[in-house]
Amino acid sequence: MIGDQTTPTVGPEAGSPWRTKAQMAEHYRCHVKTITNLMRRRILPFLKIRRLVRLNVVECDRAMEKYTRRSDLL
Repeated sequence: MIGDQTTPTVGPEAGSPWRTKAQMAEHYRCHVKTITNLMRRRILPFLKIRRLVRLNVVECDRAMEKYTRRSDLL
């Protein structure tokens, strides 16, 4: 039937690794300004096409591994 077709979703639900700054801030549980600062300092890799900014969550996680420290409490 025609009504049974589902439209493909775009974004995190579809398994796409690309996120907006707000989605990345939610992923890292920080403020959007923190993501912007990390992009400015060239810590987080991003793609910018005109005014559209997207971050690849896999590449950003790999880049952030250099800045994680093991807790002294463990």
